[in-house]
Amino acid sequence: MSRDAEWDETVQTLLVGAHRSGVDAAELLDRCAALGLAAHGAPLPPVAEGGFLEQAPEATEALVPPAARDVLAQITASDDQVLLTEWCGMARGVGLVAHHRELPVLLDLGTSHTGLRQAVTAVLGTRGRWLASVRTRWNWAVAAVEAVDLDNAMDLPGPARQAALRRARTLDPDGTREFLAAQYDRQPRAVDRQAVVNALEAGLSHDDEALLERALDDLAIGVHDEALRLLRALPDSLLARRAADRLHRGLWLTAEGFDVRSDELWTVVEPDPEEARDLLRDGSESGVTGRIRGASAAVPPGYWTRRLGSDDVDAARELERSPWAAALLRGVAQRLNLAVDARPWAVAATRSLTGMEQLEMLATLPTDLAARTVVEVSRQWNYDLLDHACSQLPAPWSAEATAALLGRYADMRDPRWRAGRPPAVLLTRGDAEVLGANWHVITERWPTHTSELDVLRLRMQLRDAFAPHRKDRP
Repeated sequence: MSRDAEWDETVQTLLVGAHRSGVDAAELLDRCAALGLAAHGAPLPPVAEGGFLEQAPEATEALVPPAARDVLAQITASDDQVLLTEWCGMARGVGLVAHHRELPVLLDLGTSHTGLRQAVTAVLGTRGRWLASVRTRWNWAVAAVEAVDLDNAMDLPGPARQAALRRARTLDPDGTREFLAAQYDRQPRAVDRQAVVNALEAGLSHDDEALLERALDDLAIGVHDEALRLLRALPDSLLARRAADRLHRGLWLTAEGFDVRSDELWTVVEPDPEEARDLLRDGSESGVTGRIRGASAAVPPGYWTRRLGSDDVDAARELERSPWAAALLRGVAQRLNLAVDARPWAVAATRSLTGMEQLEMLATLPTDLAARTVVEVSRQWNYDLLDHACSQLPAPWSAEATAALLGRYADMRDPRWRAGRPPAVLLTRGDAEVLGANWHVITERWPTHTSELDVLRLRMQLRDAFAPHRKDRP
């Protein structure tokens, strides 16, 4: 009998009990002690296959200064992910990489917090990427991009499949489009057809319109809605022309703004099949309000400036007067990237909504535009609404937005539960240089010392640590 088999038999006997098994208790315990030590005591380490690691490549990148390393040590000790992202952004902005002694800590943080990976990858440098390649759990940071085999891409798990298809689109848009068109016809499962359509988002162009129009006839809601979302991103598509025709027929300009024509398509509650094909099927574009929003979301803001013969400011003001302002402007907000001047549209859309709808609207805007919109529309807001909106703005804010929002907070009355305490989101996400220059204003307006003030001090140290390198940059 082998040692392992004898050990297993002894354990079974021990579980049953010496009396029931008909063995001597002392003898059974002696066997447990001897066999347990033989089976598990001080095993020799396994022999590793392969040779030694290759020598690390010579790193030529400039390293962050000692002051920045000290700040990084404080940041990692406090586990502040927002501040770590800011540290990585400042290092990248001046062309520096992390010191090799901090690389394992940064790689571990990126492994446990996937949201940090993009920021961490930017400061790893040659040495960091080499280090990531020697440990499996750090492989996400390896810069090498594997070749895409399209024949096997559809068999990969969901995230890996999407990454492979999008990477192929970036490298060969036309060839990948032909592959995706063929795959769309072959895939019986809706989730696979939706993945095919979603891959077109990488390098989306008017050449993809034919395949997307085919996908609009798909019976699966997810496939149809994904195709519609991408078609709405094309400024001069067939979808945009159909939507422009419906807006022209369904709305007319009155003394109160754009209103529904009494004898046209939007006087009927249910859409005809052709219009329904151009609307989301997830339930968000049902009823007359939803149908108007869907049509507005399919045309670029330039449609309204051309129709009114005005600029973006006047056109946004005209839509804001409409009885259907919320529907029209929420649709326009989805196409702000196509506007000549997006700010008046964003401000008008936000003003036409209330409460949580305003916050949901702001969450869809680009960072800088969202900050400028909050500054513009927050004059009549209360503290809680302003604080909630600011918490959705990614850090760090621009200097202009920080100065304006500092003024907004300072002019407001603090809620009783936070009287005398500075707004946390302002100190942790605002521009450190602006906040540092207004330190006396902040401490006089909010005299209660809080941990956020310590974070601001740390952010000012971070700014000072990289200041000499910012001056050297062209």
